[in-house]
Amino acid sequence: MFRKRTNHSLYALAIGGMLLGTPLSATAQENLVPEPFRGATADSNFTLSYDDVDMVLNQVVLETGRSSRETSGREYATTGTRILRSASGKYRLEGNRVDFFAFKNPENFEILQKVRRSLEAVPSELPLHHLSEKEQLAYWLNLYNITMIEQISKVFPESSLKKFYDGTDGNSEIWDEKVLNVAGVPLSLNDIHHKILIPKYENPLILYGLFQGIVGGPNIRGEAYTGRRVWHQLSENAKEFINSNRGTQRRDDRVFRVSTYYEANRELFPEFDEDMREHLLQYISPALERKVRSSSRMSPNIQSWYIADLQGGNRTQSSRTMGHAALLGAIEGGPSGTFSADGTGGAGHLASEWVGKFSDSSLMNLRFPVHVLEYVKKLRERNRHDRQGNVIMEEIDNSSDTTENNQ
Repeated sequence: MFRKRTNHSLYALAIGGMLLGTPLSATAQENLVPEPFRGATADSNFTLSYDDVDMVLNQVVLETGRSSRETSGREYATTGTRILRSASGKYRLEGNRVDFFAFKNPENFEILQKVRRSLEAVPSELPLHHLSEKEQLAYWLNLYNITMIEQISKVFPESSLKKFYDGTDGNSEIWDEKVLNVAGVPLSLNDIHHKILIPKYENPLILYGLFQGIVGGPNIRGEAYTGRRVWHQLSENAKEFINSNRGTQRRDDRVFRVSTYYEANRELFPEFDEDMREHLLQYISPALERKVRSSSRMSPNIQSWYIADLQGGNRTQSSRTMGHAALLGAIEGGPSGTFSADGTGGAGHLASEWVGKFSDSSLMNLRFPVHVLEYVKKLRERNRHDRQGNVIMEEIDNSSDTTENNQ
């Protein structure tokens, strides 16, 4: 018989102390994950850089700190301020917020799209199975969150995102639209959530890294997730959400209220009451620990679909927001040094300069450390040769050495 063979010498390279032939790890459910996203290399030294994601999130995310479980009356944004507006006093004082109004500036929105496209293209340059499970998790969370911000920015200003979740009144379903194409696989946000991350990791902590764009969901961080810190970052988010009014509330000695977000992820809590109790006890404050233990039922009925922005979907642009509209006007450490909002050239000029400097290709090069970029370039060269028909046909008989099967 005949066998198609390519030059596999590249796969024998040991880069940064990592042998690419290391067996790939897998979970019991990973066969449910689309094939290009299966597997991981446990001892991989390959990492991805997210400086661009850090820059965007640092500029548009307002971090509010841990919830004190205080409540307040209903309030509205006033002229010239960034006072939050919400329909419920239970949630108004907690949860990080995003300045979605910044992306009404077309140049800022273009920057956001460039960052998303750069993330989206990573697996086409470096197949994800070359990365560790932690690096892959950080990658998916960052892609998900940047894409979520982009999609919400398209429909902003809106005060509630409920209609975009269930597609009522002819609205697009933000979570279910196939807005991404990763390694040739069309993906929606829900595909990443339910068809990749849950079966691949089978760990409830991943839920706290998926920004839902609403007040009633887990926090968006003012920084990117990284492979080195991803589980610590998720643990921090879990503690914040579980110990907030958005995540849990005691009702009485028998019933403990939890977010509807948990019910939407029942595949991680098959025995809902028991599994939820076990999960909450890992992160709940000592003051509520006894209530969790003594409750006979978990009631998933806490929800808030109000947008997690600075004005509660307010269509009135405050003076503070107008000054912030040039998203990257104050970013330091950009591609040409330091940008400052000193009026030189105007905020629009600064954003234009950033857009021009950070092309899709340069963002991709910044995504990879030097040793990974070297490998990616070799992969590109190999793939280019393959497309040009550089294929060796080798006749194989039953008595031949079969060691190549492992290549």
